[in-house]
Amino acid sequence: MHTKTLPIDEYVESCAVANGLHMGNKSEDESIGHATPIPACLRKPVSFPQTHPDPRLKSEAQGNSVTKDLHQFVEQKLPKTATPSSVSNELDSHKVCIIGAGVAGLYIAMILDDLAIPNLTYQIVEASPRIGGRIYTHHFSNDKHDYYDVGAARFPYTQPMARVFDLFKRTGVPLKPYCVNGGEACPRYFNGRLFDRDEADPHHVSKSHGGSVPDVVVAQCHDLLEQEYAPYRQKLSEDFRRGFQQLLRADDFSIRDHLHRGGPDGTRPRFDFPSIQWMESQISNTGFFDRAFSRGVLKSHFGTGISWWCVDGGSALLTDAMQKMTKRKVETKKRVTCVAIDQRDTKPNNMSVHIQGENEPRTGISTVFNTATLPSMALMDLSSLNLHPSQREAISSIHYRDSAKVAIKFNYPWWYVHCGITGGTATTDLPLRVCVYPEHSAVDKSDKPSVLLASYTQGQDASRISTLINASGTDGGPLIDIMLRDLAKLHAKHMTYEMIRDAYSGEYHAYSWALDPYAFGGYASFGPSHVRNLYPFLTRPAAQGKFHIVGEAVSTWQGWVVGALDSAHAALYKFLRRYDMKDAIEKLEERWGHSNELQAMLQVTESIDIEWPVLKGR
Repeated sequence: MHTKTLPIDEYVESCAVANGLHMGNKSEDESIGHATPIPACLRKPVSFPQTHPDPRLKSEAQGNSVTKDLHQFVEQKLPKTATPSSVSNELDSHKVCIIGAGVAGLYIAMILDDLAIPNLTYQIVEASPRIGGRIYTHHFSNDKHDYYDVGAARFPYTQPMARVFDLFKRTGVPLKPYCVNGGEACPRYFNGRLFDRDEADPHHVSKSHGGSVPDVVVAQCHDLLEQEYAPYRQKLSEDFRRGFQQLLRADDFSIRDHLHRGGPDGTRPRFDFPSIQWMESQISNTGFFDRAFSRGVLKSHFGTGISWWCVDGGSALLTDAMQKMTKRKVETKKRVTCVAIDQRDTKPNNMSVHIQGENEPRTGISTVFNTATLPSMALMDLSSLNLHPSQREAISSIHYRDSAKVAIKFNYPWWYVHCGITGGTATTDLPLRVCVYPEHSAVDKSDKPSVLLASYTQGQDASRISTLINASGTDGGPLIDIMLRDLAKLHAKHMTYEMIRDAYSGEYHAYSWALDPYAFGGYASFGPSHVRNLYPFLTRPAAQGKFHIVGEAVSTWQGWVVGALDSAHAALYKFLRRYDMKDAIEKLEERWGHSNELQAMLQVTESIDIEWPVLKGR
C-alpha cells in the first residue's frame, strides 16, 4: 500500500524540537538534554499508511483493506433476499450510555460528538470520583516536575500505536522523549552481585560459576528469546492474515511451554527450567512467562531502535483534555450495579442502567458501551442480557495482572548528582525489581527536591509489594525501609544506605492497581488458548447487539492505551452497523481511520459469521 508521511509525524517532530532535538541527519552522539542519544526513529520518522487524502486522518496499518474485507464479508453472509435493516428508522432518537470515563469511554464520546448523528444523545457515568481510569497522575505539589504517573506512562512511537499519537495531536498535549535505556550508568543487580561489563557472567549464575544456567543462555538470553519471537513477527509483517493464523497455532502455549517444548511442532530449541527462569528474570517480571506466547510475540514489537514518549506534565493531561473536548460532562461517583434489557419490549430503546443510590433505573437506552474492567463488570448484574456462556467465562476468568508503583520524594536527585544517571531504568531481583529515573534530573536544579519512581513491579512481584502498601502506615514503614535498603544495594558503587536515608524527604506515594476499588487489577493478560477461545466472544455485542464490552481487555494490545482506543473504535463501528448508519460509518472511517481490531476479529475465528445477525438485532 502506498505510504506517505502524515501530519502525525510532524506533530512528533515538533515535540522533539520543543525538547531540544534537531530533526534530520544527525550523528549518533547527539543528545537530548545532557546525555541521552537521539533515537533512530526520530532521525527517520515513522511513516504511517495514508488511506485517505484528508491530512487530518490517522489510519492504522492495513486498515483500508480490513474494512473493505469486513464490508464484503458481511454482505456475503446476508441472505440473498435480505434488505437493508430499517431499525434506524424505528428510532426517533438514540440514547447511549457510556459506562466508565477512562480513555476508552472518553474516546467514544469524542467520536460521537464528531459524527454528530441526528437525535443521538449520550451520558457518561463513572464510579470513581475522578476521570481517567488507569491513566492517573499523582502530584506531590504544583511544582513542574513534582509528580509521577501511577498508571500509563510511556508510549512507543510505532505503527501499531498510530491511534494514540493521533489522539495526542488532536488534544494537543505536550510530549517529551522517554528514556527507556539509560546505558551503563543504570545499575543491574542479580544474585547479590552488581553487573560488571568485564565479566561474561557478572551475576555468577552460570554452570561454570557453580550455578544452574547454561553459560550460553547467560550470555545470550535476550537473543535466544528474540529468535523464538522473530519468525512469528516476520510472518505478521509479510502477510497479517497468514501470520496471525500461524500465531494462533501457538496460542495454546504459554511462553514457558513454548520454550520448554520447542514450539507447537517441537522443532524449535528446547530450554531447561533454570534457563527459562533466568530468561524471565532478565526480560520481564516474575510470572510473565505464564502468559500466552502470542501475547509475548505482540509485545516484542517494542524492541530496540524505537523512540518512546511521555506526556510532559503527566498522562492525566490527556484524559483531562479529552473531557474538555467532549460536549457532555462526566457524571462521577455513579457506580453501575445493573445493566438490563426488557426482552418483552419490542421498542429499540428497551435497555436500562441502574446506578447505586438512585431510586429508579435510567431507562429508554438503545445502546450501552461498557468500558469498565472485566473484574468490575463481573460485579454488575448482567443476567437479563443473555450473554453467551463464553462471554461470561471471559469476564470471570481472564486474568488481570497487578501493577504497583512506589514513588519517593528525595531532598535532591542523588542518582544524578552522585551516580550520573540522567534517565532509564535499573533492574534487579530485589523486591523493588525496577527503578525508573526521571529524565528531567539533568535539567532541574541539583539541590532541589526530586521524585524517583523507586519501584515499578508487575504480576507476582507487584502482589508482594501490594501487601506492604496495604500494611504500611502513613510513615511508609515497612515499605519505605525495604525500598531504601534495596536502593542502597542497587547503587552501592556510589551511595550508602545512610546517604539515601538522609536524602529521603519523608514524602512518598505508593499504589497498587489490584487494590483499586474500581479497576481491581492493572491490566488484562491473556493466558494460553484465550485469544482463540475467549477473545472473539468479548468482541461480540450482546442483548440484541446493544451491549458492547469495550477496553484494552477486548484487544490484541492488552495493557496498552492503544488497545482501549482500538476497542472503542471497533465497538462504534459495530454500533453503526447495528443501526445501519452507513453515512456515519463512512464519516467514522474518513475522520477517525480504520480499525486494526476489526482485522484481528476477522482473523482469530469466524466470529463475524455468527455475530452479524446479532449486529442487526435478529
